Amino acid sequence: MRIHRAGAAAGALLAALLTVTGCGPSPAGSDGGKAAEGKPASASPTKKGPGGKGGVLMGARWMVQWVTVDGREISAPPHAASWMAFDYDNTVKGNDGCAPFRRSTTLTDSALTLGGEWTQATEDDGCPAKSRAFAEQLRKVFDGPLTIAYRVDNLTLNLKNQQGDYVAIKLQQPEGFYGRRWQVPRLIVGDTYSPDLPKSAYFIFHEDGTVIGNLGCNDFTSKAVFEGDTLTMWEPTRLSQRTCSPDIMKGEGYLLSMKRNPQTFTYRVTYDTMSAFDHSEGDLLGNGYEFTALPG
Repeated sequence: MRIHRAGAAAGALLAALLTVTGCGPSPAGSDGGKAAEGKPASASPTKKGPGGKGGVLMGARWMVQWVTVDGREISAPPHAASWMAFDYDNTVKGNDGCAPFRRSTTLTDSALTLGGEWTQATEDDGCPAKSRAFAEQLRKVFDGPLTIAYRVDNLTLNLKNQQGDYVAIKLQQPEGFYGRRWQVPRLIVGDTYSPDLPKSAYFIFHEDGTVIGNLGCNDFTSKAVFEGDTLTMWEPTRLSQRTCSPDIMKGEGYLLSMKRNPQTFTYRVTYDTMSAFDHSEGDLLGNGYEFTALPG
């Protein structure tokens, strides 16, 4: 665990957090009913896709960062408004920043070919001119045969056409993001990490906005909405009334409280970690969560 410099407000919040152990979620059939069991969704049958970089695309959602045309970089609209997701039914769906799209695809380990015509973009007076201009360039480049290459790591990819123009994308949600147990090892207040939280504290996010999990002692339910690069969360509600050690209950009390209800965070993911941070009151008073995906 690393602790950085913290302001007075951060210190006051963290003083209530003690290192905690033990007291996990209730067994099946105890208080809270089925929702309180906190069981992740059943693993779906193994889906087959190409290997290599083409396989990395499959099943995940990617945000568009920029398009490069004739050596000129054009930034995507903010807050991941432009995105794409590749499915196992040989289609890609997404949004160009102004309008949704869906195309047929053929993927190999290093190349992507798009089929069919672009669906006609709906004229939207509410879409800013800058976003419409970006959407036009994206549709021009994201077409026909494209090669797939890593840009920096397996979280960032370039989709390049035969003219050398390319679309830069970054992982937004990995395959299996929903229905997975996301453990909460620690909280963040200002520039400080809290003491480690109990290993039994976890969240399970579902695509319909439902959240279930355990706070270290008691099961809970809540609501969370992912939109672009933001995560809006509502305060958890206990589904059981167990009592654990005072230290654990203090940590649970902190997980139950939020500065606002709901509160909006900016989130970032890798394949097995996620951070969610609220910068709205400045870095010193900012707060958030760190998550680690549990296997299976």
